[in-house]
Amino acid sequence: MSEPLLSEKFQTRPATWNDVSDIVALLNASSQSTRGTNFTAVHWQKRHWYESGINLETDSLLILVGKTAVAYAELTSEAPYVVYEMVGAVHPDYRQQGLGSQFVKWAENRVQKTLDKAPEGTAVFIQNSIFDSNQPGRDLLATHGFKIVRDFVYLQIHIDKKPPDPVWVDGIEERPLQSTDWAKVGPALGSAFEDHWGIVDFDEEEEVETDDTNVNPRESDPEAFNSAYFNSPGLCFVAWDGDEVVGSCLCNATTVEFPKAGYLGSLSIRRPWRRRGIGLALTLRALNTFYKRGITHVLTDTDGDSFTKAFRVYQKAGMEIFRRELVYEKTIRLGHDLVKRNMPSA
Repeated sequence: MSEPLLSEKFQTRPATWNDVSDIVALLNASSQSTRGTNFTAVHWQKRHWYESGINLETDSLLILVGKTAVAYAELTSEAPYVVYEMVGAVHPDYRQQGLGSQFVKWAENRVQKTLDKAPEGTAVFIQNSIFDSNQPGRDLLATHGFKIVRDFVYLQIHIDKKPPDPVWVDGIEERPLQSTDWAKVGPALGSAFEDHWGIVDFDEEEEVETDDTNVNPRESDPEAFNSAYFNSPGLCFVAWDGDEVVGSCLCNATTVEFPKAGYLGSLSIRRPWRRRGIGLALTLRALNTFYKRGITHVLTDTDGDSFTKAFRVYQKAGMEIFRRELVYEKTIRLGHDLVKRNMPSA
């Protein structure tokens, strides 16, 4: 901690993998109090820790009263370490006691100590995503100098009848994703998302300091580490132009927050094939498949200010916005901004 806690009843230490159940219970209690739904589950939290590569010893903070976890925060980042994502939650019974402010101070102090990991002369930021309905959390971030930089929207549809069939452009073929396709689908997905706000533009061959000290017990829960894109067979769809991947729509049959709802995610179309109706066709293909499986509540989220206006595709398919999530950001070091923030050139 950068400053002592406001009361001696609180103790602090880094989180460990053994704390995962308590942390999930805490995160869900906080989420239930602000939006009425759970935030995560044990296997999802484990996978998040594993896939993010977080070093819990240095980049997490657990606040306890006795042996009870009452607040948790973490920082994650990846090369070139110019954007840090802060996540924090305080149990409803322990709010208004300064713990949120302590988390922000801890996070800023931690990033200050790691500035040498970012390329020299580059700007470094902390970001925190928060639902627009969480006014106390928004006020906390604003008090500490964070500003809104992006607006993400969540959409949903309750399917009460068969959705329209997709209409495919001549020469475009859709096929369900096979594991052998990933060698082409993965790079195509990355290429499509290069045009999205928030992508960090840097040469991956540039030498950047990495943290090799984090070892996560993958074998502790094998289910936690199954790829998200293969946990719902038959619910991931790929559009092809010959043997070239045009785009994809990668879905899940269930969600943590709404266990009976499906999730329509990672809709992406590569730039040369955009504005030809392929995104809408993939969306309708997914919705029809959900409907055939008896999954009539389907969710998705996307950048509300997207350069490609992706949310309009979902609206054309009948989905409606039901909430918003705001990205707050604070500059920790001034410099050259590697974060994509403007419309990419044609």
